[in-house]
Amino acid sequence: MSETLAIVGSGPGLGSALARRFAREGWSVALVALRQDVVDAGLAELEEFGVNTCGALADVADRDLVDRAFGSIIDALGVPDVVVYNASIYQGEAALDLSYDALRLAFDIHVVGALNTAQSAIAAMREASGGEAGIPPSSERPVSGAGHGVLVFTVNSLARSPEAMSAALSMGKGAQLNLALSLERELEGTPIDIGVVTVCGPIKVGTAYDPDRLADVYWELATQEPGHFERDRLVQATD
Repeated sequence: MSETLAIVGSGPGLGSALARRFAREGWSVALVALRQDVVDAGLAELEEFGVNTCGALADVADRDLVDRAFGSIIDALGVPDVVVYNASIYQGEAALDLSYDALRLAFDIHVVGALNTAQSAIAAMREASGGEAGIPPSSERPVSGAGHGVLVFTVNSLARSPEAMSAALSMGKGAQLNLALSLERELEGTPIDIGVVTVCGPIKVGTAYDPDRLADVYWELATQEPGHFERDRLVQATD
């Protein structure tokens, strides 16, 4: 069985570029999004590569729906070798103008969704590696890899240097970065690695932050040799 990429928060732009980049290497690809039309469009783009694909719907803030999405992926393609968390939302508000509902939405997507994805994906990866942390291995579901898994988070420069008019995004991405660092420490010594790609500008075709160029960064990060994994990739206009 081929190796498998799962993109949580797939869609046009970076999500689409990631799917194409891994499919070009013969990987199976799973797409998870909130809307069926987004999933359908993404799967249609992958038809030319002739790889195995599947799609699932999930509100990332709902753990049950995320678990269900990963269950569908595992049944169709096996346990993902690489999971990229790519869900995001932009709200251009300063902190003093930020409502509770706006902040809650930002944290649901950037933090709660990231945690739900991590918990569901890592449980499956642990199962694939032989029942680590008390989770028994399954004989009923296919496992595509040898137990090594990679979970990659997409953050931006606001996670490290907040801006006044992007308060919710700055807080959300900052918390997501800290989640990634916490997971890395918790998983130290296990066959599961955590990666972080920090994109320091707006993602736009034809720029330093062209989706296809970024997809190459994710590919290089995610396919490092186990035991020689370097967590961070910082993408800047000067690169």
